[in-house]
Amino acid sequence: MKQTITLFLFVLSCFPFGAIGQLSNGGKYANFGVDADTKSNWMKYGLVTGPVASDDWFAPSLTGNNVIDTSNAASYLSQLQGGSNFSFYKRMSAPLYSKIGGRLWLDAVYGRDYSAAASSKDSTAFTIACKNGDDPNNWQGGVKPFTSKDDLIDVYAHMRRDGVTVNDSLWLFTGVSTAGVNGSRYLDIELYKNNFSYNSTTGKFTSAGTSAGHTEWLFDVMGNIIQTGDMILAVSYTSGMAPTVDVRIWVSQSTYSTVVPADFSFTGLLDGSTPAYGYVSVVSNTGSTAFGAGIANYSTTAAQDTTYSTPWGTYSGAGWSSQYQTLQFIELGLNLTRMGLDPALYSTLGSNPCQSLFSDIFFTSRASSSFTAQMHDFMTPLTFVSPPVLDYTLKPDTLRCNKNVGTIQITNHTTIGTYSWQTLGGATISGSNADSSQLTITKPGTYIVSASPADGCPATRTDTVVIPIDTFRPKASIAVSLVGNFSYLQFWGGNVAASNYPTPFGGSQGLTWAWSGPSGFSSTIQNPRTVDTTGVWGKYQLIVTEKRNGCKDTAVQTVSVVDFVVLSLGDTTVKPAGEPSSRVSGLQITGLARNGAGGVRLIANADADYPATVAIYSLSGQALQRRNVQFTKGPSTVEVPVGNAQSGSIQVIAVMVKGQVVYVQKIML
Repeated sequence: MKQTITLFLFVLSCFPFGAIGQLSNGGKYANFGVDADTKSNWMKYGLVTGPVASDDWFAPSLTGNNVIDTSNAASYLSQLQGGSNFSFYKRMSAPLYSKIGGRLWLDAVYGRDYSAAASSKDSTAFTIACKNGDDPNNWQGGVKPFTSKDDLIDVYAHMRRDGVTVNDSLWLFTGVSTAGVNGSRYLDIELYKNNFSYNSTTGKFTSAGTSAGHTEWLFDVMGNIIQTGDMILAVSYTSGMAPTVDVRIWVSQSTYSTVVPADFSFTGLLDGSTPAYGYVSVVSNTGSTAFGAGIANYSTTAAQDTTYSTPWGTYSGAGWSSQYQTLQFIELGLNLTRMGLDPALYSTLGSNPCQSLFSDIFFTSRASSSFTAQMHDFMTPLTFVSPPVLDYTLKPDTLRCNKNVGTIQITNHTTIGTYSWQTLGGATISGSNADSSQLTITKPGTYIVSASPADGCPATRTDTVVIPIDTFRPKASIAVSLVGNFSYLQFWGGNVAASNYPTPFGGSQGLTWAWSGPSGFSSTIQNPRTVDTTGVWGKYQLIVTEKRNGCKDTAVQTVSVVDFVVLSLGDTTVKPAGEPSSRVSGLQITGLARNGAGGVRLIANADADYPATVAIYSLSGQALQRRNVQFTKGPSTVEVPVGNAQSGSIQVIAVMVKGQVVYVQKIML
C-alpha cells in the first residue's frame, strides 16, 4: 500500500499530533517560517506564533529577509487592483547561492497565474485529459474555464541549506494559493531535472527528459544513486482536515522491480502512462525522524484571518485582496537531506554535491485525490535551481609608484561563489573578505583563482590574473636664466616631451611640479620665477611627478651669479685699460683701473649718455654692493662700489644697461 505523508493544520480543536510523527505542524526550519503566511519575522499559524525572527517570502515591514524579489511591486499592484488578469513571475531577491544569515540560498521563484475566477476562463489550462505519469510532450494547454477550487493563483518555491556548505541539510520550501477555498483541493508540484517549457502559442509542452518525457533516477547495484531525476509532490487538503503530501520520483519499471535504494525506500505502485516508466512514492529511511512541516492558514473565525498575501495582492473570493482567505494558502517545508534526496549524499560516488537537482518547477491542480486523476490548471513552468553559473567578472589592478597595495575584485552577477587563490608557483593565498571574492596584493605577478558555488563543491571555473607594475618615471630637468637687468631668476622645469614616452600603460597623462630652493622658494607650476635676486643664489630642487602612476624624478641645480659670467677668464688680475669688452648701442667698456684709494673704476667710451647699474657679487653669489651710475658721451670713468672688501678677495662685477648684461668680470681686490 502506498504511504503518504500527512501535514497537520493548526486548528483550535487540534488534531492528534504524533499519529504520523514525521512532519511538524508548521515551525521555523533553516530560519524559514513555515506558518501559512508570507511575512518574515512573524509566525502566523503553528505551534509557535507571534514575532519570531525568521525569513519568509516577503518582508512587508522591511524587517527580516524576503526571499522573493519585490521590484515593480507598485506597478503590479496597480494593474491587479484595476482588474487586470495577467501572469508574471519573480526571481529570488539575491543572487543564486547567496550566503544570508548563515544559510546558503540556492534559488527561489514566485509565479502569479492567470485566474479563471477573475475572468471566467484561464489562459493556462489543460484542454485535453492530461495526467501525472504521462509523457509531458503529449500534453496540450490553452484557454479553459473550471471551478475556483482548481484555480491556481500564487505559487512559491525556495531551496536553501541550513548552513553555508553543501554538507548542511537541504530544504525545499513551497507554497500554493487557489482562488476558491471550498471543497477538497489537489495540487501537484513537479520538479524537472532537465529543461521543461510551454509554448503559449501552440499550447505544446517540451521536455528534455529522454525517459518517456522525464529524467529517471538511476542506481548502482548497491542501491546508491548515480543519477538524479524528476520528482513530484502530490498535495491534497480539505477544509477542516489535514493535508497530505506524497513524494514521488521517476524511475523505470526495471529499477522499481530490482533496486533497493540505499538512501530511502520505495512504497506503493509505479504510476505511469507506459509500462516502462512511472512515478513511485518514496519514504525516508529515518523512520520517525522529523523531516519537514506543512500547514494551511485556518481560523475558526474566517473574518479574523489576516493572512498577508503579496506586496501586489492576490485574487481572493470576489476580487482583488491584500490578504488570503482562510484555507486559501498552504505552505510546505521538506528536509530533502533527511529524505535521502540530497546530491551531497551521493558525492562519495563521484557526483558533484553542488549539482543542480532540478531545472524547472511546474505547479498544477488535479481533479481528485487519485495521483492519476485528470489535471486542470497549471502555472507556466518556472526555472528553478538550474546549474549555478559562475558568471562573475574580474577586475584586476595595477601596482604603481603611488600604489604599493592593490586589489583583485570579483563581482558576482547571477550566482554567488566561493573562491580560493594561489600564485603561479602554487602558493596558497588567503582572500581579504569572507568568501575571498577580494584579494589584496602587494607584489606584481600571476595569480590564479578557483571558483565554486559553495564550500565543499569542486571548482567549476578557474581564471588567471596578471598584476603588472607601472614604475616608468618621468624626466626632470632644470634650466635657469637671469632676466630683466638682474631683476629675477626665471626657471624652466620639465621635461614634458621626454616624459611622454611609450609604455605598456600608455604615454604620459600629465605632470606635476614641486619646486624648492633658497629663502623658502617654492612653486607648483612648471616655469616659476623669483621675485627678485635677493637671497636667490643656492641649491634648487625640482620633483616631477607622473600623474598616471605617481612615479617621480628629481633634478637638483646650484645657481650662482658666476653661472652668468659672460667673459670666462683664466686668472683674477685686473685687466689694463683698452682691453675689448661687451658692447651695447655704442657703449664700450674697455676695462678696469685702480684708483689712488685702492678702489677700482670702469673705463668706458660711449656715443651717448647711458644710465646703468653696477653690482658686485661674491663668488658664492652673495650680493655685496649695487649702485646706479651714468656713463656719459665720449670717454668716461665710473667708480666701482667695492665697499669694505677684503684685500686679495675675488669678486664679480656686473654692468647692466637697458636690461642687458653688458659686462661681467672677475676681479681681485
